[in-house]
Amino acid sequence: MVLELSPQQIHLLRACLAESIEGLHDEVLHTDEHDLRGELRDRLEQLQALQRQVDARVQQDQPSL
Repeated sequence: MVLELSPQQIHLLRACLAESIEGLHDEVLHTDEHDLRGELRDRLEQLQALQRQVDARVQQDQPSL
């Protein structure tokens, strides 16, 4: 499935991902329960992978100079 997003939507998506990653990273650092920390770390890695995909797509869509 491919989504068509406006530049404003891309900007909002990137900001939301960055904020979510930052918050989840803090949760991973401050969670004492080992199993929960592992689950949070997995989710963090998924968000970071999504962020890399969005960033790569933005790079592709920018015209080269």
